Amino acid sequence: MKIYKAILLTILCVTLGIFWGIEIWSALTKHWGLFLRWFHNTQGNYYPWYIWFASGAIIFPLMNRFFVKNMEMTKTFTHELTHTITGLLLFRRIHSFHAEEAGSGVVRSSGSEKTLFLTALAPYCFPIYTFPLLMLRSVVATPFLPIIDIFIGFSIGLHVVCIAEQTRSYQTDISQFPLWFSYCYIASVWLFDLSIILLSYLPKQNVFLAFKSIAVDLWNFLVNIVTFIVS
Repeated sequence: MKIYKAILLTILCVTLGIFWGIEIWSALTKHWGLFLRWFHNTQGNYYPWYIWFASGAIIFPLMNRFFVKNMEMTKTFTHELTHTITGLLLFRRIHSFHAEEAGSGVVRSSGSEKTLFLTALAPYCFPIYTFPLLMLRSVVATPFLPIIDIFIGFSIGLHVVCIAEQTRSYQTDISQFPLWFSYCYIASVWLFDLSIILLSYLPKQNVFLAFKSIAVDLWNFLVNIVTFIVS
């Protein structure tokens, strides 16, 4: 990656990171108000999703501690699967997929170099299990929501453990680009992920409406920036 491209993309990541942070703060504020309303009136219609979500989120770290070998394979497989899925979404040609219990793995692909960073850095910031589960959550009946929320929490626990263990400067996925760009990009995308997840859990919301809301707010945010610059 050329240095000027890395600088421009880093500026974009920082700008978007600020926007995602605003979205997260807004969503947290709304959730806090709903939580207080539910806490003081348990007969209300607010569904305490965080209880089931948190229950699922702590399961994987516990399994990772007591079932080390099996979980190592799970983490490696997830890492390489993320490379594969993002590569396919970006129309890259996948030549081979390899994952081992020892923690080593590799996916060989070919395609445009312009989008290589999206595929290379995806395992460190793209929760591939969480978003499909959020989509499923938007169509399941209410009695099954706790089960789905446990799985969503579990998927987040898995990805948090993976990012904590795998996001290191010696990883060739990360070190092949300027480190400051790689870490800035990863942080920005995780803020995006968190904003989508929080918005998806607001009443009468789902992951599809969350994406729509983010897109509208982002457009207004960028318009305001441009207006401020040219005024």
